[in-house]
This record gives sequence, C-alpha cells and structure tokens, in this order.
Amino acid sequence: MSKQPNSTHAKAIEVWMTYYKQRTGEKYLFNGAKDGTAMKQLIKKVQSKCTEKGIDLTEENILNSLRGFLSSLTDQWILDNLELAIVNSKFNTIYAKAIRTNPFTRAEQINDLIRSKYGTNSK
Repeated sequence: MSKQPNSTHAKAIEVWMTYYKQRTGEKYLFNGAKDGTAMKQLIKKVQSKCTEKGIDLTEENILNSLRGFLSSLTDQWILDNLELAIVNSKFNTIYAKAIRTNPFTRAEQINDLIRSKYGTNSK
C-alpha cells in the first residue's frame, strides 16, 4: 500500500512540472522516490526560509515561495541539467544568488542595516 502525498507536496510537484514544461518545452519524467524525496526536502528548505522571513507557513505562501525560487534560477549549468534533485541540492547557492541580485531583496537588506544601525522603525 503506497502512502498518499500530502496536498502541499502534490501541488509543489505540479508547480515543478509546470515550471519544467515552460522552461524546456518538454514534460518532466518524474522519477518516483528520488524526485519525491527531493521535493520533500525542497519544501522543507522553502519553509525554513519563509519562517526566517516571518512569512506564515500557509500552503499558498509555500507554493508561491517555491514559484519565486524557481523563477530565480539563472545559473546556466543548473538550467542545462534541470532536474529536481539538482535544484534541491543547489538550493543554498541558488537562494544566495537570488538574494544578491534581486533589487527588492537588496533594498530590504539595506533598510534592515539602517534600522539596526540607527534604531529606526521606518521602512
């Protein structure tokens, strides 16, 4: 008897499949346990970043964060070798690069630095 995936996991797989199809023009051939485990780990990493940023862990927020994460993929090697296990294993690298290059994130980091240095609460 196989275990049924939870709703967030199943919807996250749909997000990945849609992303892959849009990016490559091909249908992703899901590799059962290997890709299922990679997605489970990827969801946990996304949830961890959401928690760090004070984002409520609703299914909608998790899936939107996953979409945002996937849309930030720009590394050519990762795009040339686009597999769920690779994206999962390179999460920290992809996330760090996205943070460094996103003008909205950088502006937020600058505001955080100003608040910590001068104690202001303005955004």
